[in-house]
Amino acid sequence: MHLENQSPSKLNSEQIKAVDCHLGNKLILAGAGSGKTRVLTYRIAKLIDSFDVKPSNILALTFTNKAANEMKQRIENLLKISTQGLWFGTFHGICRRFLKIHWKEAEISQFFTILDSQDQLRIIKRILKSDNLDENLYDPKSIQSYINKQKDKGFRSGKSQKENDKYNQIFKEYEDICKQTKSLDFADLILTTYETLLNNKELLKYYTERFKNIMVDEFQDTNTLQFKLLKILNGDSGSLYAVGDDDQSIYAWRGARSENIQLFKKEFKNVEIFKLEQNYRSTEKILKVANNLISKNQERLGKNLWTKTSKGEPVYLYEAFNNDDESGFIAEKIKYFVKQGYKRSDIAILYRNNFLSRRLEEELNGRGIPYIIYGGFRFFERSEIKDVIAYIRLATNLSDNNAFERIINQPPRGIGEKSMSLIRDFAKENSLSLWETINNKEIYKTNSRASNNIQSFIKIISEIADFAKNLNLQTLIDKTTKVSQLISHFNQKKTEESLSKLENIDELISVAARFSRNNFDSENILEDFLDNAALEAGEYQSKLHEDPVQLMTIHSAKGLEFPIVFLTGLEESIFPNANRNDSSHFLEEERRLCYVAITRAMRILYLTYATGRYLHGHFTNLYPSRFINEIPDELLEPVRDNKKFNSIKKNTKKPFFKIGQRVRHMKFGDGIILSYEGSDDNLKLQIKFEDYDGPKWLVLTYAHLDFL
Repeated sequence: MHLENQSPSKLNSEQIKAVDCHLGNKLILAGAGSGKTRVLTYRIAKLIDSFDVKPSNILALTFTNKAANEMKQRIENLLKISTQGLWFGTFHGICRRFLKIHWKEAEISQFFTILDSQDQLRIIKRILKSDNLDENLYDPKSIQSYINKQKDKGFRSGKSQKENDKYNQIFKEYEDICKQTKSLDFADLILTTYETLLNNKELLKYYTERFKNIMVDEFQDTNTLQFKLLKILNGDSGSLYAVGDDDQSIYAWRGARSENIQLFKKEFKNVEIFKLEQNYRSTEKILKVANNLISKNQERLGKNLWTKTSKGEPVYLYEAFNNDDESGFIAEKIKYFVKQGYKRSDIAILYRNNFLSRRLEEELNGRGIPYIIYGGFRFFERSEIKDVIAYIRLATNLSDNNAFERIINQPPRGIGEKSMSLIRDFAKENSLSLWETINNKEIYKTNSRASNNIQSFIKIISEIADFAKNLNLQTLIDKTTKVSQLISHFNQKKTEESLSKLENIDELISVAARFSRNNFDSENILEDFLDNAALEAGEYQSKLHEDPVQLMTIHSAKGLEFPIVFLTGLEESIFPNANRNDSSHFLEEERRLCYVAITRAMRILYLTYATGRYLHGHFTNLYPSRFINEIPDELLEPVRDNKKFNSIKKNTKKPFFKIGQRVRHMKFGDGIILSYEGSDDNLKLQIKFEDYDGPKWLVLTYAHLDFL
């Protein structure tokens, strides 16, 4: 087969250049929806078909096994030959394969075991227990994250960078256990491969000569060690073909370095750069919004997406009064689109933070719209929510053994499985509940060591029981999260996951406040709330055959596409996330995240924000995200719900101001424009002035504003 004969019909001119280029180091900047997988597939086929490269001289690296298998199948279908000999897989899979062959050179066991994340945690917890270290002070997941990040940078315990010597000590003990048990964790697979090649010049020479052609997909997601491994494998004369998009680098918290794309030209010789800018996914108007937003980033090589498809519908901007208004608007639009013939599964609702799904779930449930949480749990199924609920359940029903078992050691308080076995046995023998058992002095005669920790737990539950008698629902939950030490536990971790858990707990307080408002006539609001939580957690998510709407975080949406997308929660402090570092580097990653969300949309895109939300149980005024303000007005079409706003005629002249723009009033001082309604002489602006609590509506004609 000759690829030259069919490339023109299968590839565009940009793709043909990237596929047909000569050997050497190439960086393919592939924009969202530009057909990068096709280019990578055709390039490998081209090497075999036209450059007479043997499959065994090609190493192809991807970030998922699924991507590797699909690409391999496509190549075989193109060439009608077997790709046997071609090394195709993830970084971890390829390194495992290498170590299975070269275990002697790596000085490891031939029959090494691979540790997963849970295996790692078990070892770390065993070390903490052996060293009598409190898990509240030395959080196992934080230590796990530290160890993995050090290895991802290429450091062993003796060379790790940490002022806290205790972390280094645990790291060293962890490595010793791994060596004793002949085990390698995921980071070890890559680090051991790198070290083995670095320390065995003949072996490195063999592989640099064998793999003259290295192909890498999703290059923007590589970490420091993966970059180093590629550099030594490529040598001085190899051909590294890297496909990636610096504008879609959104996994810094996982160790990915967007800088690797910028470093490519500096670290590798004679680099040629190709840009894939023709987009096959989105309409012209969606791409214009995406291009304008991402152009504000400085840390990028730069490209501009374009398409031959139709201009499409405008990108719509909806300003909601609050999260109820926002979720109601989205649900109404979903019903409208379904009536227009779209499937529910054509529709995705994207959000920056997990906690934002709660009100959306409630609205969709209430309207009978099937949905799934893609890559996650529904709100009341999330472990931290179940933990808070379990504390209150036990405090209000001391016979609830299930709640007891869930929280006795959550957060960890040094009550081990041995102590729990004694408690369970004593309870069974004496027909007592677990709570009655730990309040029985007899139990401590055989296990005095756990007494202090158990007494501390008893005090916590007793305090919560008092709260339940005297406080309203919202305050009860707020106090419970603090007294139980769940808040301090997650605060100490300072990981992306723990921050998400804190946001979810915060949202639970808002859920309680809303539940109280909506059920003000309840005879027992706490009992009703707990029952409602149990019912919601027990309801299964919609199945795929029910054609569900898909809810997901933007991180989960990477690589996906949908005809209709709602991007919600576009407010300052939520998106960009206030919990992230405020440096320009992190702000640029947040902007890339917004860019990724926008480029998931194929035909219709709605951006929504609320001027206020219930956060931590209280209504909080919010400002539109700076990302909205960075998009030119003419690219966005404001939407108003006719039930709540005066309708805006389509022919109305575009306003000369922007939402989020600063203004000055001779009486009220400086402020920010939050929204507007009406037109011409009836145009009114909603402005939040710095020296006044609530926003004010001013008729523009009479306001005499200075626009700053």
